Amino acid sequence: MSAFYEMSEMTSSEFRDAASTIEIALVPVGATEQHGPYLALATDYVVAHRLAQAIARRLYPKAIVAPPLPFGFSHHHTGFAGTITIEPETFAAVCIDIARSLKRDGVRRLLFVNGHQGNNAILNVVTSKIYYELGVAAATSFYFAQAADRVKAHSKTPRVGHACEIETSVLMYLAPEFVRREALERGEMIPTELKHAFNNQPYFLQMPLPFHLQTRNGAFGDARLATVEIGRDIVETAIERTLEFIDGFIKG
Repeated sequence: MSAFYEMSEMTSSEFRDAASTIEIALVPVGATEQHGPYLALATDYVVAHRLAQAIARRLYPKAIVAPPLPFGFSHHHTGFAGTITIEPETFAAVCIDIARSLKRDGVRRLLFVNGHQGNNAILNVVTSKIYYELGVAAATSFYFAQAADRVKAHSKTPRVGHACEIETSVLMYLAPEFVRREALERGEMIPTELKHAFNNQPYFLQMPLPFHLQTRNGAFGDARLATVEIGRDIVETAIERTLEFIDGFIKG
């Protein structure tokens, strides 16, 4: 087995024997969706899984990594080939059922390690329902938020957040085999007259806008500016701050 508890690699008896030491389950959630012409469709759930594994290594034997959920809310990417999306109600129901199943085995704290921004709003509702309806302490993380200052420091273009220099750097560090380096290119943004509509603008509102109306190649930013070093800084910062949260979360 791995140097941490990877649930999918354990037998039922191994899981049962380890249960007494497990204080938190890490549930990677992401998406299967387009990431431009150079990042794999699995990007979001692979990043979430690798992050969860890195956290679990540092917490062994207190944490277990659940199998990653590879599908999320990705309707806004369906204008590009290769995107699989599920309804928000489906995503929420699956996450709640995961928590219910883990509770049955004595797991009373759960952290969704999210790799897809489109899941954030749903996970906020999910964790509330898990806490109030199941009595399981639940939280959700998203590395863009935990390392927001480092993301800002490394952003070289006006719009980052998807297949950009930031996400490409993170994948280069965590899972370089999913990056097509020879195909890296700048996001082909489509001009718009909308004001205060995007999260890189001050005072922005929330509105759905399909990606094929925002970018011609499915990407933001400029992936040619991505480096392993940028990815390492962002990832390790996010991990450190998540571990600081978990320390108090477990004691609470």
